[in-house]
Amino acid sequence: MNLAKLKFWNWWKTSQPQRVGIYGGKFDPPHMGHLMCAEMTREAFRLDKVLFVTSANPPHKKTGVSDARVRHEMVEAALFRNCFFEACDIELKRDGPSYTLDTVRALSKQYGPGTELFLMLSSEYLEPTHSWHLRKWHDSAELFRLTHFLIFARPGHTTEQIEEWAKLIPEARIEVLAFCPAPPVSSTMIRDRIGRGESVWYMILPEVWQLIRKRGLYTAGGDKTPRRCTTCQKYGNLLAGLLRSLRNRFSV
Repeated sequence: MNLAKLKFWNWWKTSQPQRVGIYGGKFDPPHMGHLMCAEMTREAFRLDKVLFVTSANPPHKKTGVSDARVRHEMVEAALFRNCFFEACDIELKRDGPSYTLDTVRALSKQYGPGTELFLMLSSEYLEPTHSWHLRKWHDSAELFRLTHFLIFARPGHTTEQIEEWAKLIPEARIEVLAFCPAPPVSSTMIRDRIGRGESVWYMILPEVWQLIRKRGLYTAGGDKTPRRCTTCQKYGNLLAGLLRSLRNRFSV
């Protein structure tokens, strides 16, 4: 290998992400709480990137989930402003239930042995009585070996409570994100408000809102979604288009 190739290889290796966050979910729809917690976690743990993994067929959610490709489209729209965030459709490309271990295995292989993976989860999965407690996950022992766990507090759960639950799984590397507050918004709240024709301003990004309107999501017959004022919508679309063009051109 000549010197030029060696330099390129060394540059390529060091340019690859070494600390990768994995934030999986239905994202039905993705909201400001998802983005806020992911950004705070990325900064606190010095993550090179955060992958938002859209779940295709969650084994514990059989009904009431929007089409996976539509949800992933909303994730892409929500993330394009942040160069550290990336929409990941790895689970959409697999058949059958979307087991987290399969995703972690694939990402571990993709990024190589030098990369640390950090799985971002809600605290409900540490609750001992939860039907999908972390220990009950598919091949959980292997999952514990492959990744770290970063735990967000679910509303109603205290940091002290979550830390006590974490001690019940000593074989897992668990960090409780005490600095990240439970956001006063949820996907369920947003779906319900849209279904009632109520405002969801400041809960989701304008780009996500436009897709919801375009596809008529979360309404039970007829368009009951609240409309933005025409001027706000016009200039919001122009600004979003400009930012998208700049990002594509300069890769920022």
